Amino acid sequence: MLSQPLLCLASSVSCRSMKLLLHIALLTYVASVWDNLVNMRSIQENGELRIESRIEEIIEPLREKIGDLEKSFTEKYSPVKFLSEKDCKRILVTGGMGFLALRNG
Repeated sequence: MLSQPLLCLASSVSCRSMKLLLHIALLTYVASVWDNLVNMRSIQENGELRIESRIEEIIEPLREKIGDLEKSFTEKYSPVKFLSEKDCKRILVTGGMGFLALRNG
């Protein structure tokens, strides 16, 4: 059932040596899988850092524009032209009735 080279290897190597070789092979496999996993994780973290830095590059000009807009709106209300009593219109708004009275002067 076993091939000729495998039979020669099995007959020349003792059982204890075969177990040792199998353990070494298994340990090597686990180490290579672990290394691959660590490598993939570092690549993923690198990609995430690049994405975050790109987002910061895009957001920074927007933050500057928001700051400029906030500085331009320092006055709470816009300037109002003063009108004389004659030119002034008064509006009376009463409670829940919805009654509006507009009066000139």
